[in-house]
Amino acid sequence: MLKALLGEHPTQAGDLRLGTSITSGYYRQDLSQVPLDRTLYDVIAGLRPKWERGRVQGHLGRFGFSGQEVLRRADSLSGGERARVALAILMLSGANLLILDEPTNHLDVESIEALEDAIEGYDGTVILVSHDRALLRALTTRIWILHDRKMTEFAGGFAEWEEVSAERAHAATVSAAEEQALRQVHEHQRVAPPSKSDPRKELRQAQRELAAAEAQVAELESQVALVVAALEDPALYTRPDGARTAGQLGAQLETLKRSLDAQLERWTRATEQVETLDGA
Repeated sequence: MLKALLGEHPTQAGDLRLGTSITSGYYRQDLSQVPLDRTLYDVIAGLRPKWERGRVQGHLGRFGFSGQEVLRRADSLSGGERARVALAILMLSGANLLILDEPTNHLDVESIEALEDAIEGYDGTVILVSHDRALLRALTTRIWILHDRKMTEFAGGFAEWEEVSAERAHAATVSAAEEQALRQVHEHQRVAPPSKSDPRKELRQAQRELAAAEAQVAELESQVALVVAALEDPALYTRPDGARTAGQLGAQLETLKRSLDAQLERWTRATEQVETLDGA
């Protein structure tokens, strides 16, 4: 997607347009934007030929290069050092749209903090793709979710999205557990011996209890399915109240789960009682 925005990858359908006043700068994961045959000082001086030596060194200093380090050739740098040079170059690109692809790869904590400061002080727009959740919590103001080949905007901060995402994962786990429990119930029903036509009052009461338990299990199964479907609906997370509603649904799902567990235990006891009385 990032390469498509930059015109480096063809789009299969639709139109992609950037405003005429947009100038983009791209931070590449492979750091190929860093020329390896020059010193760090020459790289920055080439981008700002009117700068005095002090300003060039000061700019490199903000990215962790001081003193004689500015005279090192770029091909002698480690991956983390080269990443810092790439960021130093990008901040001088004059772009009003920065596209950052995993910018914290190879960086140490101090360099990540420098990156955060640089982005926070940047006047333009930044499109950031990252697995660094701390960075996303600190910097992002808009979030787009890619799911099932569609993009939707999440109305909230990244921390809120993490909470909603955890609710969805929890709902999926609960749903899988409930399905497994219900399969066990149904298997038990299939292997249970057919009831004998015993007229005894105790057996009839046990059979009525079993029927009531089965009805409760079926009703709770239906309610669980409805709540899980609501939590799995991508549209929920695009609404302004999506995070709050998802939290309420998650709490409702927990309550239903506890009720279903209780009814499954009731069903098991009733089944055992019917089988015992029926075999007597």
